[in-house]
Amino acid sequence: PHGSIEDADPDTVAAAAERDDRTSAQLNHDAFNALLKAVFEDGLLGKSHRGLPTQLIIKADLNDLRREAGFATTATGTLIPIPELIDMAADAQPWLAVFKDATAVPLYFGRGKRLATREQRLVSFARPDGESCSTPGCDLAAAHVEMHHAQLDWADGGLTDITDLAPACPKHNRMVSNQPGGYTTRMVREGPDEGRCAWRLNAEPGAPPNPERINRRPDIPRRFAEHLQQVRNEIYGPQPESGDTPRLHLREVIDLRNASDAEATLASILLAAAYPRA
Repeated sequence: PHGSIEDADPDTVAAAAERDDRTSAQLNHDAFNALLKAVFEDGLLGKSHRGLPTQLIIKADLNDLRREAGFATTATGTLIPIPELIDMAADAQPWLAVFKDATAVPLYFGRGKRLATREQRLVSFARPDGESCSTPGCDLAAAHVEMHHAQLDWADGGLTDITDLAPACPKHNRMVSNQPGGYTTRMVREGPDEGRCAWRLNAEPGAPPNPERINRRPDIPRRFAEHLQQVRNEIYGPQPESGDTPRLHLREVIDLRNASDAEATLASILLAAAYPRA
């Protein structure tokens, strides 16, 4: 039976209950899961949270997806094993993030808009440093940050373009000013940190300027993976990429009809090496 319990046939409901062999824990789980599904699909929680859709937003590395190993990160900072993500993706609505100019999604508004759009928020989260606030040392997840006009503040003529925006938590976003003790920010335009936001704590009058800093926390998983690969290469040597393993090629036909047992065994070994089973 389905639909409202008030409209269902009592005898049909009773018969269905007799056939139901789930435990109380399973019933509670299924009921809670159905409630969450109804809430999300009906939009009872609203359509957005700080500009992001009220849906599960996940960022994964393409190499991890190919290997079916590792972890993906949600906009709230939760880690999800890649195998579970692949199962979840069956019912997902995919978004493709393009980081250059080849995209039809409007990401550049100039002075036309002040607040970042949903598409800009999604692209910001997809960037290598978009998992948290861009302020050095801050780890507030992307779902709880605001979009900061990092290159030039909106009040001073800044643009609402994806290349000028950076994630910043409400606390640090309010600390941006030209006064001592406040922060000045800019977007890095070249080098290995291109596209990231650099923060500088304003010094007191007469004091030497403080250096610019960049939040390196989002780089920790990538740097760990690179270090692990370097250690593996030092121990075992460089590993060939998939498809680079040389295969044996038989250059002549070998007649095994009158071969000895040793010759037949050798031929079997060569064939197994040349054409390994999947």
